[in-house]
Amino acid sequence: MSRFPEKHPAAQAPYKKMGIAGAALIPALLLAAAALPAQYNPSPAAPTSEARQFHIKPVTIFGEHLYEGTFANPSGVAFDATANEVWVADTQNNLVGAFTPDGVPLFAFGSDDMVEPVRIATDANGRLYVLDNDRTTVKVYSYKGDPLAHLALPGLGEKPIIGTIAMDADGNLYVGENESCQVLVYGPDGKPRQRFGSCGVDEGEFQSITGIAVDATRIVVTDAQGVSVQVFDKHGDFVRGWGRHDMGRENFSFPSSVALLSDGRVVVTDALRHEIKFFDAEGHYLDRFGGIGWRLGQIAFPAGIAADPNGRLYVLEKGNQRVQAFVVVAGDFPPDAMDTNRNNGPKGQASVGKEVPRISSPSGSNSGSSPGSPQQPLGGNR
Repeated sequence: MSRFPEKHPAAQAPYKKMGIAGAALIPALLLAAAALPAQYNPSPAAPTSEARQFHIKPVTIFGEHLYEGTFANPSGVAFDATANEVWVADTQNNLVGAFTPDGVPLFAFGSDDMVEPVRIATDANGRLYVLDNDRTTVKVYSYKGDPLAHLALPGLGEKPIIGTIAMDADGNLYVGENESCQVLVYGPDGKPRQRFGSCGVDEGEFQSITGIAVDATRIVVTDAQGVSVQVFDKHGDFVRGWGRHDMGRENFSFPSSVALLSDGRVVVTDALRHEIKFFDAEGHYLDRFGGIGWRLGQIAFPAGIAADPNGRLYVLEKGNQRVQAFVVVAGDFPPDAMDTNRNNGPKGQASVGKEVPRISSPSGSNSGSSPGSPQQPLGGNR
């Protein structure tokens, strides 16, 4: 029997629709990206051959709750390894929802004190940690949606601006705070463990933290204005960094989120280039996938990414109002998966020969290009 109730009472309330500020977000991001300077010399790209060493295969797409309708401007995604569930922060619906790895909706809830959730994390005890548009605190809920606490996080300062949150396997909470330009780490007891970073564009410094991913040995942080990707050890000491806000396949326009694979690879989404980029553990560029669109394998304005223990990647797309799940497959795309009528991208017919129906059109999709932005399906933008 599922541990979720049929319907949470809070989920029956009417939800706020996207306003003028939300509709203006994408043009604002485009203007911001255009103004970003080239500030950092990336690690050299690893040499590549004609044939791909690996590719990603779309396995499922989902964008609808069990009772509450379709996603509306979702912003965050997380994987709960304990319960084997995917959680989505459905921003404009004021909901967070749980799904199976195959995208089957399980449960969604809202709360009077949850307004436009943007990031979500889970711990091994089934608690949910939510960052909403307040951006000054992290709110905690039970898996049933019951409010538990607004965390009092020492060291955040008087007017914090939290950019993102993450949780590690030991129950430590990582908070990317953009007023002090620091990552703060809190133990399961809520007490501060460490902090690192300062404001700037050099090694170990931050400007606008957008994503944090943690494994047994690494803390990886993405930044929308400073060094695009930085790796720290578990003590918070800088190890390496790479990526400029500039043209070039190894660089970025708006790195929006990051996930780590068990083999050491670092996977970063670029919201304005509509790309999923892969790097090895040393920061060498490996490959990129995506390209703006709504068919299988294409993505539009990816805002979040999460990985499960089996290496499946869950990419949340603001533009398409959905989550698209991928598996990493060794070798190049098989010949029968290519469609020369679509710029050498894979066929949009993995779902029993049918194209995936368009869920929504990203605002100003034709203006979604930025330096190096591909306009073709997955597999066609090496």
